[in-house]
Amino acid sequence: MMTMPQPHIKLETVDEICFLSGNPDRVPLIASFLEKSQKLIEHRGLISYRGVSPRTKTPITILTTGMGCPSTAIVLEEAYRAGAKIFIRIGSTGSLKSGKDMGIGTIFIPHAAIRDEGTSIRFIPLSYPATANPLLYQSLLEAAKVLQLSPKKGIVLSTDIYYSNDPLDYKKWANFGAICVEMESSILFTFPATKSIDILTGSILTSDGNLPDNTNIYAGDKNTNIKKFNEGLNSAIKCAIESVDLLKEKKIL
Repeated sequence: MMTMPQPHIKLETVDEICFLSGNPDRVPLIASFLEKSQKLIEHRGLISYRGVSPRTKTPITILTTGMGCPSTAIVLEEAYRAGAKIFIRIGSTGSLKSGKDMGIGTIFIPHAAIRDEGTSIRFIPLSYPATANPLLYQSLLEAAKVLQLSPKKGIVLSTDIYYSNDPLDYKKWANFGAICVEMESSILFTFPATKSIDILTGSILTSDGNLPDNTNIYAGDKNTNIKKFNEGLNSAIKCAIESVDLLKEKKIL
C-alpha cells in the first residue's frame, strides 16, 4: 500500500516519539542534542529533523508546530497519522508568579493546562480537563531529578492571546493557580482524548520572562537574559531526552 506525505508536515512517516517546538529556529538546536540527526524537510515554516537519543538510541522526530493551538492541532493530527504516539513539547513560557526563582530560564513541567483558547473545544467539550499523561509527566520529573534540575510544577495557562488589551488579565489566572502562560499545551493535552488508542503527551517549558515582575529576555541586560534563557532551554532539551531514555530502559516504550 502506497503512503502519501501529510499535507503540511510533508512526511509519510514519523517516529513514534516526537518532540514539538513552536519556534522553527529551535528545531535544529534540539536535533543537535541527538545523535545521527538530520534535517528531513521544510515546508511553510514547518521544519522537521530526525535523530536518536544518545544513550538508548531511541529514534525521535522533531517537528515545528508554529505558534498557537490551531497550527499545533494540524501538526499533531498529521504526525499521528504518520505514526506518532508520544509527544513532548519543548517550548517557552512566561512566568505568572513573582520572584527570582520564577525568572528567565526557569523550567516548568506542567501537569495540566487551562483551556483559554478556541481550538480544543472544537474537538472536545470545555468541561473535559487538559492534563498531561501521568506516565510521561512523572518521567519528565524523574529525568529532571537525574539531571539535578529543579523544575516548577503546576498548571499552565494556554491562551490564544499574546498581546492582550488588558495587560493585567493574567492575574485572574494566577489567582486560580496558573504558574506560567503559553499557547499550545492545552491542545496537546486534550489531543489523546480524540483518538481511540493510547497517546502520551507532556510539556517542558522554559521561561523567557516574568509578567508580574515585568521582565523579559529583550529588556534590561539583553545578553545576560538571553544567556539565562538558553541555559534553561538546553537543560529542558536534555530533560526531554533523558525522560525518553528512562522510559526506554524501563521497557515502557
